[in-house]
Formats: sequence, structure tokens, C-alpha cells
Amino acid sequence: MAQSIVRLQSKLMKEYYQDFSKYARGKEPEGKVAWVTAFTPVEILEALGISYYYPESYAAVIAASGKEQEFLASSEREGLSGDCCSYAGCFNGCLETGGGPRGVPPKPDVLIATNNQCNTLPGWWNVLSIRYQVPLIVLDYPGEAVEERAAFSYVTRQHEDFIGRMEALSGRRLDKKLLAGRIENSKKSIAAWQAVLRYLPQKDVSPTLLFDDINFLITARCKEETSELYRRIGADLETKPDATKERIPLFWLGYPLWYHPARYLSELLREYRIVGANYLTWWNLDYSGTDPWEQLFAAYNYTFLNLSQKTRTRRLSGFIKDSGAACAVTLHNKSCKCDFVSSRDIEIPQAELEIDMIDRNFLNPQKAKRQLERLREALCTG
Repeated sequence: MAQSIVRLQSKLMKEYYQDFSKYARGKEPEGKVAWVTAFTPVEILEALGISYYYPESYAAVIAASGKEQEFLASSEREGLSGDCCSYAGCFNGCLETGGGPRGVPPKPDVLIATNNQCNTLPGWWNVLSIRYQVPLIVLDYPGEAVEERAAFSYVTRQHEDFIGRMEALSGRRLDKKLLAGRIENSKKSIAAWQAVLRYLPQKDVSPTLLFDDINFLITARCKEETSELYRRIGADLETKPDATKERIPLFWLGYPLWYHPARYLSELLREYRIVGANYLTWWNLDYSGTDPWEQLFAAYNYTFLNLSQKTRTRRLSGFIKDSGAACAVTLHNKSCKCDFVSSRDIEIPQAELEIDMIDRNFLNPQKAKRQLERLREALCTG
């Protein structure tokens, strides 16, 4: 079982990174290349044979390799403020030096940004557009702020225009059956991932495993192999021992810490076990509908971070209740304040930490230790 999981992971990673400079050795990609933000409707690109890459995800890989500080410094020297999103600073520094763990991704033919995650991203993609002198497409998803029928019409017109532009770029016509098949793959991947997540509060599961393996739901959700990978991971987790009741169940509110070997503050949380994390649910997109237009609208207009505060609070409260968490660690992220806002009105004790998912130097370990000690005291006296 473990070998088959590793083979699937290796296959998906090899396919994704094959055109990065460390592996391509000067060979040009066979087709056109898009750089995309995390919640781009990549099923369209996949159906048209356009390769796509996620600068945010690669910044996480860079931090995991321990190189983020030199890239953040390089980016700041070139004029991007250190107060900007650390994903942007880390990735831009990699472009300046070319020294990423897998080199740099192939030059984009188009840049695609969405606002259904973070309003910083269109600005970052504009910087990249100026750098490479390639077209920038921004897809606007109004979320719950607009009545559903009007929002559907508005978003679908954008998707149709987007398809037309991608057809012109790729030189291909979109096959609607192929698009439907890619959407179906995404649905299967998400269903298999949701089944995996059920084991986190039940079994002795390291959250590190899930923080790392969610990467495939981001970069390869419409690949057939992704749902098979998650089905095998779920079957493997089924055999794990049940979770111990001796440690305090804790909910992780925020990004993984990509620079940390465990992806969370394991050295400060030995008395706790992580039973849930909102980050692990963000890519559980809901492709509801009877045709591709309805499915793409439902999935990308109503991403978790594009919902109203009221809806986010209700859903997050449900996740926490289902996990059985007695307390939470809430990350007040230097780069991403929208996630911190998601933690409002949570009715369990919280330790709120000033932190960043990429920049390890932003954390004050002694302060974090004191805050977690106070959380422990609150639980003991509550």
C-alpha cells in the first residue's frame, strides 16, 4: 500500500515539475503555459492542453527547502516591500536568483488571477505581467454579495470569454465532453479527500501528512490519479491506531507553516493533538449543477474565502464541532489577514499567534510559548 501511494505521488509530482528549469535543461514546453492563482478554473486549461503552475504553491516548496529568507531578502532589494505577501516575496526572489529547489517554472504565456481567495493576488499577478510582458486575465467572482441568478450570468459570461481567449492561445477548440470529464475528476478527488479528512480526529494521524498531501488537490485535482491517491491514503489511515485521549484536541486555524519540518508548532504542542484545520477544507470545492457552467460557477464563486463572514463562521463552527476540538490555535498571519478574520466568533478558547506561513523570522517563539501556556491554564481552570 505504502509503495503504491509513493508511486502515485511521484507520478503526479514528476508530471507537474517536468518543465521546471532544473529538469527541462533548456527544452521548451510542448504547449502553452499559464501561471494561475489557487482557485482558477483549471479544468478549462486542462481540457485545452494548457500547462498551469501555481506560484503560491512553489513558494511553499521553497520555504520547506529552507531557502525562503534569501529569496525574501532578494525580492525586497528589488523593491517589493517585506510587508507584502510572503508568497509573492519568496517567489519573486526565486525568479531573481533562479535558485529554487526545482529551478523556476517555464515562462508563462498568460497569467490568470482570481479574486475568490485574496485581493492581493491580482496585484501580484500585475507585477508578474509587467515582468514578462504577457497578458493578464483577472476573473471576478462576486460570491454571496450578488443575487445568485445575476452572479451566475455574470460569471458564466466571464467563463465563456475566458474559454475563447484560451482557445485562441492554445489553437484548440474546447471539447465540452472533455471539460465535463475533468470536472468529474475534480469532484472525485474532493470526495476522496473529504473521506481522508474524517480520519484526523479519529485516528493517530500526523497533520503533517495532510498538510503536505493536500498539495495534490491544489495542483492536480482534475487528474484521474489524484482521487486514486486519496483513496489509497484513506485505506492506509483506516489501519492506524485510534487517537489517544490523553492529549488535548486542538483545531488549527490558519495556514500550515511551510518552513517548519512538521508544518505546525509541534515542539510547543506536545500536550495537544490536532483534530482539524480549516486550511484542509478550503479546496473542498462544490461542483454542484447539471452542466459544466453551473458546476464551475458553484465551485469557484463560492470558495470558502469568498463567502460572507456569517457563512464562514457557521461553516467553521461546524468543522470545529465535528472535530471535537476543545481549543484552537489561531494564526494572525502577516501575509493573509483574511484567514484570521475567519476565526471570529469561535466559541472555544484560542491562542492567537502572530506568525507567517513562509517567513519563519516573523514568529517570536518565546511569546508563542507563553501564549500556549496561558491556553493550557485556561483549559485547566475553565
